Amino acid sequence: MANPVNISVLDAILKDYYIGPLQEQLNNEVMVLQMFEKAKISWAGKQGVVPVHVDRNSGVDFKAEGATLPTAGSQTTKRLTFTAAYLYGRFEVTGPAIAAAAKGGTASFIGALELEMDKLKDDVRNTADRTAISGGRVVGFLNQHKAEVGAATWEFAGDFAKIAAAYTANGGNIDVAVVDCSNDTLSGDTLTYEFITTSAAIDITHAGFNSSNGTIRLTDALDTTGVANGFACALVISETDASVDYLDQQPTGIYGNLGYVSLFGVDRGSVAGDAMALQSVIVNMDADNSGSGDGEALTLTRMQEVIDGISITSGMDPNVIMMNPADRAQYIALISGNIFKPVEKATSGDGGFLGLSYGGVPIKAARHVDRGLMLFLNTKCWKLAVLEDGKFADLDGSVLSRIVSEDSWEGFYKWYYNHYCYRPNANGVLTGFPVRS
Repeated sequence: MANPVNISVLDAILKDYYIGPLQEQLNNEVMVLQMFEKAKISWAGKQGVVPVHVDRNSGVDFKAEGATLPTAGSQTTKRLTFTAAYLYGRFEVTGPAIAAAAKGGTASFIGALELEMDKLKDDVRNTADRTAISGGRVVGFLNQHKAEVGAATWEFAGDFAKIAAAYTANGGNIDVAVVDCSNDTLSGDTLTYEFITTSAAIDITHAGFNSSNGTIRLTDALDTTGVANGFACALVISETDASVDYLDQQPTGIYGNLGYVSLFGVDRGSVAGDAMALQSVIVNMDADNSGSGDGEALTLTRMQEVIDGISITSGMDPNVIMMNPADRAQYIALISGNIFKPVEKATSGDGGFLGLSYGGVPIKAARHVDRGLMLFLNTKCWKLAVLEDGKFADLDGSVLSRIVSEDSWEGFYKWYYNHYCYRPNANGVLTGFPVRS
């Protein structure tokens, strides 16, 4: 009886035949970073300085004929001073790995250097996109207004992963500060953009730290009832924890540009500082300060209030609204009964939406925008300040350097930059709607 040779017999000597290029499975969308890159500027020196106009000449008034003229005033300006953040990506490849996969193409896998270097650039941009939102110490926003004398769970929209990483880096403990982000121009409150506390701790081991529900557990007393109705509080990883100083090496993200007590060295509070024109419009869904603890459903009215607040404080309107893709369903539910599309002939049915807008302002879904909030941005007011464009380091003429005493080679990718908003009052945040519709 014949005993033919089959595939299983030849399996040990046949080579693999890879079809087509490497098939990517990772989400490499970096929409926020791309938005900043459209407004890129170059600079040089140890720091960049941006002059901003924050107050008018007070010497303007009506007077009777022959009366004394108004007391002379002057324009008020401030200087935003920023430095570059240094983003690096490093790779290492052994000599045998380079030799074993020296050529790409359909008959082999992919060159080791091609894989590591090309994909490293994607990884760098992924990190840059995340920090474009929550870079620095401001990690998100508290929605509720309530007084707690001890440990309690709070509604929170922000970067849970960043808090957890800081908790681990600090040895299983992390302190946070809470900032009153009520806008003086809109609220008339005398205490705005000021720290409420600098000594609250987060317990991430408790069920109250839950990204799926949008809640965190604070272990210390915290009273936010003094925050003006309708405004939110920024949550800041405390500067007292030296183990997380690496956060200060990150660029300042959208949260920090809009919600921190100072903006690149300029105090924008109403007590110690005189730059209230730099306050953003950061509001919550808990408009009546009920502190109900269950979130407030997203409403078109509240969205309009953010836009109106931006218009009042800056005279400008946002040109894009950004939210997490998982939160789009809540907005679609709001508008589903208010859409009219004329039908002259039979068309195919479609039960969903990808292109969304509010009042003509496009709504974009970006994966790194955190759940439970919307960012109302005027992209004309943002700059990506680049000290040196991203590239592989090649000061010695080669991007590869041999590792001493090893048959291995390494290289690194570098990018020196920061991003800043020179008109934060033309931007806003709406936070506090449930992360689950």
